[in-house]
Amino acid sequence: MPSRLKAYNTFYDKTFAPGNTASYYLNLQISKRGICYTVFNPASEKYIAFESFLVTEVNPADDAPVYLSKLLEEKAWIAQPFSKVFLLIDNSFSTLIPPPLFEEDKAMMYLRFNHPVDESYNALFSRLKTNNMVAVFGALQTLTKRATTTWPNVRFFHCSSVLIESLLINFKNKTDNATLFLNVRNEGYDLVYFKDKKLHFHNFFRYNTKEDFIYFLLTAMEELHLNPEHIKLMLSGDIDKSSILYEMIYRYVRNSNFIERNDVFGYSYLFDELMGHKHYTLFNVQQCE
Repeated sequence: MPSRLKAYNTFYDKTFAPGNTASYYLNLQISKRGICYTVFNPASEKYIAFESFLVTEVNPADDAPVYLSKLLEEKAWIAQPFSKVFLLIDNSFSTLIPPPLFEEDKAMMYLRFNHPVDESYNALFSRLKTNNMVAVFGALQTLTKRATTTWPNVRFFHCSSVLIESLLINFKNKTDNATLFLNVRNEGYDLVYFKDKKLHFHNFFRYNTKEDFIYFLLTAMEELHLNPEHIKLMLSGDIDKSSILYEMIYRYVRNSNFIERNDVFGYSYLFDELMGHKHYTLFNVQQCE
């Protein structure tokens, strides 16, 4: 049985016009569990559309390229030209390289040193301007081909690099050495720690149980010499107060809060129904171009 996409959240501002896409920005994020997108109107500096889809009736043979094709079939207007297009890859295949050690023609070598990617993947990269690093990441060739055919101006980013760079921008003067960031996404979660306003630690942790989840978190804190009694844990992504993951955090970490929506951008009033910390990378990718 083929995989299906089920709409989970849908918000369209009354000002949104499908025939006016050439004036808009399109942000997409794709993972094994689903796909979501948002539309930004630079003229009003406001997000005016958002929709997320979950994968149901999963077919193991299907993956991100199939989900993108299904989305374009259901929403034909998305295949039209946009002023800018940002496509975020949500997988575990990424690594950071210092610029002096980075050579473009060796991107696949860097990627394979850390991850089991095969010939079906492309090795892509983006530069983190705020942290002077290069993010190398893997994306299926069928996905990049379909995306570039649909939108010749599409730019690819990895969720982890967008997370790091946007946090450096948005929290530059709002954190100290006792702040840790946790972002839950497909297959696992990112931990990001800044020391003296510079990236000190980033890792992506896969987990199968809630015990795995909290074990990796507490172990990382111990390695970073961070006390769960004193640390400020900032949460984003696919987590909320009803989540079993949040219950585990609440049990072991004294001070945790959800990241608030980035007030640099405007949002349709309809987005008030969408918690600000959800889809953090999707709404902040523009800052990383």
